[in-house]
Amino acid sequence: MGRMTSRIAIVGAGPVGCAAAAFLVQAGHAPALWSPTGSRLRRHADRASFVCTGAVTGEIDVEWLASPAHLADFPVVLVCLPADAYASVLGPLNAGWRSDQHVIVSGALSLAPLWIAAAAPGVQATGWGTTLTTTHFQPDGSLHINPLRGHIDMATVGPMEPAQAQQACEQLFGERFVAADNLLAPTLANINPIAHAAEVIPNLTRMEAGEAWSLFGHFTEVVSRMAEALDVERRAVAQGFGLALPSLRQHYARSYHVPEGPLHTMAAAITHNGMSPNGPASLQHRYVLEDAPFGLAFLEALGRAAGVRTPVLSACLTLLAVTYGRDFRADNFLLDALDIARADAAALLARCAASASAVS
Repeated sequence: MGRMTSRIAIVGAGPVGCAAAAFLVQAGHAPALWSPTGSRLRRHADRASFVCTGAVTGEIDVEWLASPAHLADFPVVLVCLPADAYASVLGPLNAGWRSDQHVIVSGALSLAPLWIAAAAPGVQATGWGTTLTTTHFQPDGSLHINPLRGHIDMATVGPMEPAQAQQACEQLFGERFVAADNLLAPTLANINPIAHAAEVIPNLTRMEAGEAWSLFGHFTEVVSRMAEALDVERRAVAQGFGLALPSLRQHYARSYHVPEGPLHTMAAAITHNGMSPNGPASLQHRYVLEDAPFGLAFLEALGRAAGVRTPVLSACLTLLAVTYGRDFRADNFLLDALDIARADAAALLARCAASASAVS
């Protein structure tokens, strides 16, 4: 991979943002980080550092941006934020993008790139269907990084052709991106909302009690049946928009490099290979706070637009809402911002096309 002549800024200093920075440094690039907190990093003047294990090892040192205003200095910005931070963190940034910037959203949920492009005309807004890798901070503060995924679905809106946006991503992270001509494809390809729902619902009391538990080590046949049912509905919604998507099994095989088979068997192999993070040790975790409103509720709304029933997904969403005493459907501001409730499948597809105007 050749060295970039321009740098890239990363918004978000959580595990995913830091892992992206680590891979960029390893490839010879010069990333900069900005985050409202960055509490897990060692900060010194205009630098920040953290220690990595796994696919990248050693100490990673990067530029630290003191103010979000400095993001305007970078031609490419990679957003690595949980969706429940879109409104509070990404929303204010939308007013400051330059018209020639390329803003990439890692693991984009709820058509966030369409929202960015509508707020900042002229910006190239790209969404990835998943993150570069799976990664987590360990108890000692180091970041364990698994290998880069071999396949990442993506789509874009703005002045670039899809092939140009794909090339920009590949110049940074290698030839692992598969460009679609519609933002709905990578959005629906994101399996996190359904996988996390299946993983956390049977383990809510573990989360509430703050237990240490292996995420894939507790991916039992019960979890497997729930995840498979949710995946059937996710792919049915995609088919309602004329899109064919890989299954959850295929996604795990690509992401964790294990043989494809029953999900609980694949989870056992992931655990055996030492690639399972711990599950959430608190109810206040993005697996629910992000994925319920911006994943499950969004999928439910897309199902209505396409005339596809999602009874299992809706039941999981309602169960989480009751358990948390919170209306997760109302928490997704993008449903109103993008007028999803009143859209039909054909109109939504047209708005999400790579060549379409984000404000049409």
